[in-house]
Amino acid sequence: MARKPNIVIRIICFILFVILLPVFLIYKLIEAIVKHRKYKKWKREGETGRKLILSSDITSIDIMEGYEFEEYLKCLFFYLGYAVEVTSKSRDYGADLILVKDGVKTVVQAKRYNKSVGSKSVSEVVGAKAHYLAEEAFVVTNSTFTEQAETLAKENGVRLIDRTELMELSREVCEKLRVTNETGRIMEENETEVGYRI
Repeated sequence: MARKPNIVIRIICFILFVILLPVFLIYKLIEAIVKHRKYKKWKREGETGRKLILSSDITSIDIMEGYEFEEYLKCLFFYLGYAVEVTSKSRDYGADLILVKDGVKTVVQAKRYNKSVGSKSVSEVVGAKAHYLAEEAFVVTNSTFTEQAETLAKENGVRLIDRTELMELSREVCEKLRVTNETGRIMEENETEVGYRI
């Protein structure tokens, strides 16, 4: 009598195994396809970003549209070691980019200007810092800052990155990219073998 329940349990287990194994395999296949597509997109965007950084000097930055300048900064900060997110165009609450590095969140306002950036931009990024619960705030421009902007930034702990510092950061990243260009090709091949983290 004790054998019947034992056989029934085995049959149920076998049926569950036969049903669940294909479901599990299909899930793993879909997961691998999604991961591969994300990797391809990541690689394509990385190559585009690398080309953008290497081909842009300060004169080309000066003629960029606002959204192009944001894209340039996205790539620049990425190669400086930050995780970068571009905020939505509407309702950005004063931040164009959100950076994270070593667990520290930073909001960035990008100002591609032909004139000096005023205190309004600093006020907006201070508001964004509170809204996004960030620890740091930057205003980045291809130009300079007014005295009022510098005073307000100092009072609120906002880092101002002007034309000179932007060119220095750009040179630093370009040097890294040129130095690692040859080794980067080898690393990309190894990454496909080992995998990558999404």
